[in-house]
Amino acid sequence: MVDQVTNGTIVCGDSLALSGFKIALTYIEASMTGKLSASRGEIVQSVFIGSLKKQVEELLNWSQELKDDFHNYVKSGKWPDGESQEREKLAILLSWFLQWFGVPPSSVIQSAIDRVKPKLMASSVPLSRLLFPSAPINVISEIDVCLSSS
Repeated sequence: MVDQVTNGTIVCGDSLALSGFKIALTYIEASMTGKLSASRGEIVQSVFIGSLKKQVEELLNWSQELKDDFHNYVKSGKWPDGESQEREKLAILLSWFLQWFGVPPSSVIQSAIDRVKPKLMASSVPLSRLLFPSAPINVISEIDVCLSSS
């Protein structure tokens, strides 16, 4: 995954590995905090888990190209296209970004925003946070910026 982002070498075109990694991190966190009835005494420490999450988030850091592709996805549901290896890399990054942060499909975002838009005086962030509780606040804020500029 790191090689794909840093070197542009495209090894895998789906987000299944990232999804499995996210599930594994969630499972380990739940067992460490006692939410699962597992034996205590795992070797894995919360600092290690936190650093893994941070590394993934840094890999998915907002480049301007990724931000533009995200805005296009939210506004129109269009996926990045193009024949170049760079465009293919950006499509994979967008896929990973959406998977990692649990961003709902653009049709769901549009439908939810259309329902709450008449009730809004300013920002849609508070209501969007209620509609998409699993999405991080920075993603919700970016959706608000994207849709308010259209």
